[in-house]
Amino acid sequence: MRKGEIKAVIFDLDGTLIRLPIDYRRLFEEFKRILRREDVQSIVEAVMEAGERERRELLRVWTKAELEALPNIEIIKDGIQLYHKFSDKRLALVTLQSREAAEKILESINLNFDFILTREDNLSRKEQIIVALKRFRVPPKYALFIGDHERDRRAAEEVGCNFIMVEGKNR
Repeated sequence: MRKGEIKAVIFDLDGTLIRLPIDYRRLFEEFKRILRREDVQSIVEAVMEAGERERRELLRVWTKAELEALPNIEIIKDGIQLYHKFSDKRLALVTLQSREAAEKILESINLNFDFILTREDNLSRKEQIIVALKRFRVPPKYALFIGDHERDRRAAEEVGCNFIMVEGKNR
């Protein structure tokens, strides 16, 4: 993949550009309380499987946890460098963060995207990438997805995008 072949770049947010230090222990406890279950393995799956009333409450609690973590966000240097490297391309952000949290994060670190897709739009990373490609009207082979997790890589491969893994440990 040469930079000139890439027409659009799609970024993940948490773990790629920033680290949002959410208190996940507390968040899982809240999810268990709301769902009246002892076992919650995945936040996303819990939201997807919940009934409408519980889903609204889960999303409210999740957003609250994100907003509480905002003062302590950490910049991930490699992700920010890639943002600047590709800043001349069409840029999208896909995230499982709430729209409210994502917009506040982007404002605080002064990053701009042509558009953002959040969990309110879709909870599936693969579907988020597909929507971004459709909005850009760019075939997958001319798009680059930058993420920090193996599931990001799998989603990009399933769609046919190029992929760069950011090791989210550096700041």
